[in-house]
Amino acid sequence: MALTMELYGTPASRLDSFVAQWLQPHREQKEEVLEAVWTVQKFLREEHFEGDCGLDQKVRVLKVLKVGSFGNGTALRNSLEVDLVVFLSCFHSFQQEAKHHRAILNLMRKKLWYCQDLLALGLEDVEIVQGVPDALVFTIQTRGTAEPITVTIVPAYRALEPSVSNSQPQPEVYVNLIEAHGYPGNFSPSFSELQRNFVKHRPTKLKSLLRLVKHWYLQAHHPGSS
Repeated sequence: MALTMELYGTPASRLDSFVAQWLQPHREQKEEVLEAVWTVQKFLREEHFEGDCGLDQKVRVLKVLKVGSFGNGTALRNSLEVDLVVFLSCFHSFQQEAKHHRAILNLMRKKLWYCQDLLALGLEDVEIVQGVPDALVFTIQTRGTAEPITVTIVPAYRALEPSVSNSQPQPEVYVNLIEAHGYPGNFSPSFSELQRNFVKHRPTKLKSLLRLVKHWYLQAHHPGSS
């Protein structure tokens, strides 16, 4: 609660300094985290996901996208959780993604244990976590300080064309989404580029405000806090 009390006592004119002093990640730590996550991204891009997962084709990674706080530039200091959305060539519709989502996660989980670069980073706690949608979650470590990083991977159908990922999608995309009859939020990763870029390209002042709100919530109003 100490930092929370300092926040409450900080005048508006010094909030930028508060964010820089207490909330923004140290450059060295951020670089270490991103270096470790780059190893995960390299594995995803180079691996050929072949296996009995109900698909009649090789599974190729179209794009790996950092989302969440590290993706949009609002990560808090000492935040060691990184979320990745993986767009796959085998998904040609929302329905197909829903049908094969779990099988792809199982295939990725098996392939992780054959990646020597990830094993060298202390790969452990690999599991498929139920959620909206389900995700592959595991832990690796930074090379220099051996800090644990929690990585979450969600495979997704690339509903947006690369040329329009920063603009308004075509109406047909929303029609297809409605016709898929998915559980609310299940197909949200397909739109993660829009979600990320909405914040990523905003001014630093807005990102600082988001850091302040997250810090306030985690320290003072998170369920279970004392």
